[in-house]
This record gives sequence, C-alpha cells and structure tokens, in this order.
Amino acid sequence: MFVRHAILAAALLSTVPLPAAADSGATGALNVPANRIVGLWSTVGDVGPCGGSPAIHVTNNLLFHAGGTLTENIQPTTVRNQGLGTWSYDSKTTGWQLHLRFDRFDSDVYAGYTTVDRELWMSPDGLELTGEVRATFYGVDGSVALELCGEATSTRIY
Repeated sequence: MFVRHAILAAALLSTVPLPAAADSGATGALNVPANRIVGLWSTVGDVGPCGGSPAIHVTNNLLFHAGGTLTENIQPTTVRNQGLGTWSYDSKTTGWQLHLRFDRFDSDVYAGYTTVDRELWMSPDGLELTGEVRATFYGVDGSVALELCGEATSTRIY
C-alpha cells in the first residue's frame, strides 16, 4: 500500500510546477522537489497536552531557505524570541520534517528553551503544508518541563 501511495505522490509531484522561489535562474535555488518548500508561509495551529485536547492557538510566519534552514517570525513579545531551525526532505515519503528552537524569558530573565518538531505534507497545488506538531519545553537546567502536541497548517505567502 505504501509503495502505491509513494508512486502516486511522485506522479503528482512531477506534474506540479515548482514555485518561483525554486527558480534557480531567479533565486539560485536548485529546481528539485525538496526546494518546493522554499518561501514564506503563514502558519496557524492548535496544541495542547499530548494525548489531550488542543487548548493553545499558535500563529507565526515561517521562512524556508534553500539548503535546509528556516526562520520563524512571531509578533513582538518579551516572553520568547524568534525561532531558528532546520528542515529536511524525504524523497521516499515526499514529506518534510521541521525542527525549530526558540528561547523563553520570564521578566526578561532566561527561562529555558523550546523545540518544535513538525511533519509537513504539501498539498498537490503547493500552496498548503499540514501535519502533526510536537513542542517540548525545557527548563534552564535542560530538563523537560512540558510537552504539547497538535496539528498545524501553513499557507504559502510567497
């Protein structure tokens, strides 16, 4: 069954034009399936305790750079900084993985960091990314303080 889905996904990818962000003549990015993710995306998601109901609504913008790095842009806040991360592409599943990290603050004092891991599945038209998300909150000493799970959807801005 997996092989049939992989063949179907590969066939769909071959018929979907890559976005302008992957136009090597304009951007320098190689015109390969992995770079279909390159560009700016607006994200909305809902997370909550793993195994429980989502209770927190999350929004941000993600800028995927060719080569496997990304920058997260959030509304200005004194609670946390913007995230930096990496992404990778799996040609067997035609999906992406994202790993993001940001630092948290309490009254302008470092309070630990958070990592966010997402699975990313692109719509056939290349305009939407969906998938599961897991956020792990670490204390100042590096111990796990909290884990949240949920789903997020990113919509291509450019």
